[in-house]
Amino acid sequence: MPKKPEAADVADYINKAVPQAQPLLNQLRTIVKTGLPAAEEKISWGQPFYLLGKKRVSFAAYKAHVSFTSSDDLPETIRQKVEQAGYTTGQKRINITFSQPVPTDLIHALLESILKDS
Repeated sequence: MPKKPEAADVADYINKAVPQAQPLLNQLRTIVKTGLPAAEEKISWGQPFYLLGKKRVSFAAYKAHVSFTSSDDLPETIRQKVEQAGYTTGQKRINITFSQPVPTDLIHALLESILKDS
């Protein structure tokens, strides 16, 4: 994996990401700031993090995709919907290739589940 450039803040991180990732990252940032307005925005481990108590979400740009990650496992119902929509998932993440739109409704559902559990 290529070394991530150091970023002063989230805007700087997005500006330093590959051009194909920037629209997706900006959209994810807007979704998180809207869905978790009380969350603290910061750079940790070289990528954007949003902290709400003990809960956190983050996103990162990679060579061919953007990854959206939660500190909790993805709820099974959301994970299934995300996979049915054609996205790759992991236990705690959703990968979005540069050719895919951000699954806005599903990310909002994930953020709502985080708020409910916090």
